[in-house]
Amino acid sequence: MKKHAYLIIANRNPEQLQILLTLLDDHRNDIYLLVDQKSMPFPKKFQLNYAAFNSLDPLPINWGDYSQIAAEMLLFKAAAHGKYDYYHLLSGQDLPLTNQDEIHAFFDEHPHKEFVTYSSQKDRRQLLNRVQKYHFTNKFRNQSISLRLFRKFENIQHNLFPIKKDLIDKLAFGSQWVSLDDDLVQLLVKQEEQITEMFDQGFLVDELLVPTMINLYPEFKARVYYNKPVHDLPKEFQGNLRYIDWWDGAPYVWREKDYETLLAARKNGHFFSRKFDAEVDNVIISKLAEGILEKV
Repeated sequence: MKKHAYLIIANRNPEQLQILLTLLDDHRNDIYLLVDQKSMPFPKKFQLNYAAFNSLDPLPINWGDYSQIAAEMLLFKAAAHGKYDYYHLLSGQDLPLTNQDEIHAFFDEHPHKEFVTYSSQKDRRQLLNRVQKYHFTNKFRNQSISLRLFRKFENIQHNLFPIKKDLIDKLAFGSQWVSLDDDLVQLLVKQEEQITEMFDQGFLVDELLVPTMINLYPEFKARVYYNKPVHDLPKEFQGNLRYIDWWDGAPYVWREKDYETLLAARKNGHFFSRKFDAEVDNVIISKLAEGILEKV
């Protein structure tokens, strides 16, 4: 029997997370959960009937710095021993758009493919600046004048004297949310030291991890299911099979009025979507979940 691992990073809304887990609860799946240590108290256990559940020790995760990659790597390492056919990295604000029978059937038909969304290429020097040595990277949303001035000085310095110039032709970026086969996950785990060396003092590096590693190990480039980069337009297909509305520059939170849009996204080949937030609109979450469970 082919098995999948669902790797989830969560930071809010435990009740909403339970709905996601219920939709993934299948004997063909194992679930690995990592919660941001800064989040509200989460229950140690969730109600599951079929999937094996593994809860990792919480980790403080900060927007913009290496801790996001650290969280992903902890999940990959925890699951890699299972040698799953596929590993799906999700956030706690994701939902599947269909049931597990359809998801497993699709991935059975596409073995050894890597599902990644590439973003339209930025200037290579901009990408190189992301992997330079930065200080206080866990405070990229801090609005203090002194820190902003210091960061501006660092950016000028890195533009004039970039450190990791050897990476400039290998860097690529896209969505951090991916579905990968076992071969690529085993490579990521094996190359953890290389990954740390490349990214641990940069910023916004979570978007670089998988696309750059595929560039560094080109045998995986031919495995990418869909490599056409997106430009954040509504009708584009997103190669990671996750329908995410970035049209206005930030991930939009779906509402009940978007139900038909999400059904259309499923018909166009997207199996997951984000962003959902029960504190913004719980109706769309319930409506999607009920529709999926009725098909089981």
